[in-house]
Amino acid sequence: MPNTTIINLTTPTLTGLTAATAQTESALNSLTTATVAGTTSAPLTLDSALATHLTATINNADYDGLIAEAHQLPATGNADRYQFVLRPWLWWLTLSSNNRVFQNLSAQEIVEKVFKDAGFTDYQFKLKTKSQKREYCLQYNESDFNFVSRLLEQEGIFWFFTHKAGKHTLVLADDNSAFPPITGEKKVTYQAAQSGERETGAIRSAELRLQATSQGFQSSDYNYEQPKAALFAQAGEKKGGMHSPHPGGFSEKAQGDALAAWKVNALKAQAKRLVGESDCAALAAGHWFTLTDHDDKSLNIDWLVIAVSHEYDGERYRNRFTAIPKATPYRPQSSTPKPFMHTQTAQVVGKSGEEVWTDKLGRVKVQFPWDREGKNDETSSCWLRVATAWSGNGFGAQFIPRIGQEVVVSFIDGDPDKPLITGCVYNGANALPYALPANQTQSGIKTKSEKGFNELRFDDKKDAELLAMQAQKDFQLTVLNDSKTTISHDEIHSVKNDCTRTIEEGNETVTLKKGNRTVNIEKGSDTLEVKDKRSVSVKGDQELTVGGDETHKVKGDYTLNVDGNLTIKVSGTLTLESGKTLNVKSGAALNASATSDLKLNGTNIASEAKASLTQKAATITHEAKATLTSKASATQTVDGGGMLTIKGGMVKIN
Repeated sequence: MPNTTIINLTTPTLTGLTAATAQTESALNSLTTATVAGTTSAPLTLDSALATHLTATINNADYDGLIAEAHQLPATGNADRYQFVLRPWLWWLTLSSNNRVFQNLSAQEIVEKVFKDAGFTDYQFKLKTKSQKREYCLQYNESDFNFVSRLLEQEGIFWFFTHKAGKHTLVLADDNSAFPPITGEKKVTYQAAQSGERETGAIRSAELRLQATSQGFQSSDYNYEQPKAALFAQAGEKKGGMHSPHPGGFSEKAQGDALAAWKVNALKAQAKRLVGESDCAALAAGHWFTLTDHDDKSLNIDWLVIAVSHEYDGERYRNRFTAIPKATPYRPQSSTPKPFMHTQTAQVVGKSGEEVWTDKLGRVKVQFPWDREGKNDETSSCWLRVATAWSGNGFGAQFIPRIGQEVVVSFIDGDPDKPLITGCVYNGANALPYALPANQTQSGIKTKSEKGFNELRFDDKKDAELLAMQAQKDFQLTVLNDSKTTISHDEIHSVKNDCTRTIEEGNETVTLKKGNRTVNIEKGSDTLEVKDKRSVSVKGDQELTVGGDETHKVKGDYTLNVDGNLTIKVSGTLTLESGKTLNVKSGAALNASATSDLKLNGTNIASEAKASLTQKAATITHEAKATLTSKASATQTVDGGGMLTIKGGMVKIN
């Protein structure tokens, strides 16, 4: 068959358009671009042409795209000339950028949401492996296209387009079985350019290219929820080069092993390529063909087209292509950069009505200022870890950012999907606890409770230095060994309710080296209970003043030793009462004196003196109801001075 090229242009908005020239470039995981020039016999209205389909059919092979640019060229003779730039619908995602948060969705679900939001439905997923859900995925300052591209690359998903008149479909897959054969006859004959009569649809030149590639892949990662898990994955061989990026982008060992396996395929995919020229218009990126009749029989195999450019100059058509063996597992390289995140600030959010919203790891949720879709609640973000001054297994510092606080958010390795709260800052709504600059010498920690606050405050103002502490309710201090407090000046304790001090075992010593001690009980009683011995030693004077009664109860003996004099002065009656014997003993004289009567009353009364016994008064009366005996072992003198009266029922003088 002679080498004849037939090209037609089909569009719903432009009529009478005849193709003049056409160029297209397409590749796996790449946006196709086509430039088509045509002529008409009548002027076209271009205003409504943008974003409408235009299909170029070259020898029964369709290429469809949306008109992204329309140019009206200078007319030639009776013909109006136009040029159109065609792009796939996916290119329209390069025109929009966004900042948003996706949570608990797989990469496929995220991509589908982006497509849906953009209004496109001409796509098809053909996945052998189900992508895992991502707890948190951030799109930040990147186009929708770049965002989708990097997600697909991270999952090892490649993509290409299939075409028919008026439509092109995006195919997203992760296995070579998704690649269709080329349109029409899948066998393509090799027919060198210098051969005789050429047939349309043959390969004119082909050269095999081999290149060295990395033969292995290894990587590691870290999952803070399983910090002791060994997250290391390796595939391929070290010989020939090992690609070792970090972090690997996986949180489980099985996930890492699967990633390493397809990463090796991505590295090896470019090792063997067939590069050539043909006039087979059916060659399309993501489609395979069978090469026949090549002199090198080893090349007569199935080949997968990974890139192709078509060119029609108005008379002649040709294309240049690159292909790899269809048997080579294909996976995309990671070429779309992930945004490198710098430090940002965000507001802590949580469930409505709560003051603190956290989980068992002390994580909180935030809303970034750029997030237009977040609702400032517990769904605004994933759980973010909070850096502290110190952390360990059951010990460390613990300060949970509260709802409404502004926090500083860093990103581990600059990864937008790995946020970490590293601090808090004040703003116009959240004022400092100590007004500035009036309190510029103050620092400390002040918390907030429903009715007040707990506080540890320092003031470094000269001559007014202060350490202040407040417990809004209870205060607990536990010392497992010794406690020592040194106060260089005054100490004041003020307790509004009960005060209890318990020493479970040991001694208590209170030493007042200089000064006075005053205990003042303004209202109430004072009770001292000692279960063992109590000793009080006063080296100087002691004075006791009791405003009411004083009672001493001693269950055993009571001994009072006074080295000097003892004076007991009673305004009322003094009563000494003994249940048994009352002994009054003096080392010298014993004087008993009364301004009125002095009475001794008892069953028997004995007055005995080792020397003299003298009784002297104006009148002395000795009266006994029974017998009164006055006896002296030696001499007894009874002297009346004036008159001596001895009277009795019988008086004996012997």
